[in-house]
Amino acid sequence: MKTHTLLLLTCIYLLFAGCASEIPATDPIFDNDTPLKKRIQLALDKSYLNELGIDDENAELITEFYKSRGYKPLWANDSTLTGLGQKMDTILSKPNCIGIPNNRWKKSDKKQKEIIAKELLLTAKLGFAANDLHNGLLDTAKQAMKPLVWSRLNNWDKQLDTVSNWGYWFAQMGDFRNDYKQLAIGLFDFAYNRSFSDQNFDLPTMKEDSTRCYSLAKESLIDKGYLEKDAVDTVFLNALETFQVDNGLKPDAVIGNYTRKALEESEQTKVDRVILSMERWRWREKYADRYIWINIPEYMLRLYYNDSLLSQHRVVVGKIDTKTPQLESKITSIISYPYWTVPYSITSKEILPALKQNPGYLAKNHYKLFKGDVEIDPYSVNWKKIPKNTFPYKVRQEPGTWNSLGIIKFEFSNPFGVYVHDTPSKGLFGTDVRSYSHGCIRCNLPDSLARFILRRDNQRITTDSLDSMIYKEQHRSIRLKKSVQIKVDYITVAATPDGKLIFHPDIYGRDAAYLKWFSKS
Repeated sequence: MKTHTLLLLTCIYLLFAGCASEIPATDPIFDNDTPLKKRIQLALDKSYLNELGIDDENAELITEFYKSRGYKPLWANDSTLTGLGQKMDTILSKPNCIGIPNNRWKKSDKKQKEIIAKELLLTAKLGFAANDLHNGLLDTAKQAMKPLVWSRLNNWDKQLDTVSNWGYWFAQMGDFRNDYKQLAIGLFDFAYNRSFSDQNFDLPTMKEDSTRCYSLAKESLIDKGYLEKDAVDTVFLNALETFQVDNGLKPDAVIGNYTRKALEESEQTKVDRVILSMERWRWREKYADRYIWINIPEYMLRLYYNDSLLSQHRVVVGKIDTKTPQLESKITSIISYPYWTVPYSITSKEILPALKQNPGYLAKNHYKLFKGDVEIDPYSVNWKKIPKNTFPYKVRQEPGTWNSLGIIKFEFSNPFGVYVHDTPSKGLFGTDVRSYSHGCIRCNLPDSLARFILRRDNQRITTDSLDSMIYKEQHRSIRLKKSVQIKVDYITVAATPDGKLIFHPDIYGRDAAYLKWFSKS
């Protein structure tokens, strides 16, 4: 009796030990003589799917998927991957090309060569990708990647045999906007047939060491595929100009500050910035039927009606120490020849030092001084007794071509005290990197933008009325009948309609924190 009990206990132990260990190579699921359909049915067990890096919850979803199709394989026959399977295996082996970080899926060498593993892993990865591309990668609250969730979004398995353009197909899984789709297609074309270096470069400025700066610039261009080794200087300069265009910079072959920073960045980081830019598009709510979209790193303002681009304008945004905020609001008024009430940050730090030198500074620049609502003579104040970085008065600049807001201002409520406006400093619109303001957004040809809005606002004040106000230098606030939504955004990579990627400088360094989250599991 004791012998039988011992034998029974031993069998139970071996049974549980076997459940916890790796499935042996002799298991029928690895038998090539067994039809693949039957092997899939046998393999859809949590213990085996766990070995492939698939957790229990997702294992259940994948099991239900195969069960619903009678365990019919998607990617393989009894012995090898089909042509479709080989194509999908190539694509998903480099997830960057579809907008997924390279480290998104856990790598396991266990039985990777087995056809059953390839079949199930391709299905798992494509389902994970479908969910990521539609619902997003990042959990902003936890500052990390979202957990993997398997999805049969849009019944992708029923579309596979009809796909002719894989970049477009994966783009359709994500955001509905054309900007996103162009970016996704551009990334696929850019990354599908390439591997990317993760080498960063540390270039000195030209002033610090011009010889080393040029030398490292050449190394960077070679590493990024813009230049062959031993290229002559003229070829180097042409390659540098091409690189500048691709990075949203003026093609002048001069290694300025922003060109130097772009050369320092690794190609892999640039690809990650594309993926982050796709993620940012997924964060955006659907816009109204009329809206203005401003992209800070691109220095561009675009006006859309019913998703049709009506007008676009170069803009100047805030400096590094006075950054333009990201915001969403509604433009309610257009003001011709506006007054400008100077912010405290400017009066205390910039105007006060000027007044200590010369109280006539205000009149010279068309400013008036107020205590409450009462105008004060600046010569009546002992400015030298006003402590540094304080200012107990209000300063207002009078309307005119000299006014810092120019001749047109677009007004919208926001907690930052910023707005879109004209500027007397027109020359800045000709530069490639346009971060010079105190935080407001200066717009090129703002009167043209105002005409586009007024023409569609169905009110008595017409574009001719606006032209008359401008001609007469008349201060007037025009309240819109229907407000125009405005979104100030921060997306550092864009794509042209033909899918060419343009990398804009991350002027405020806002990408860096998010890119760190890509490495968090």
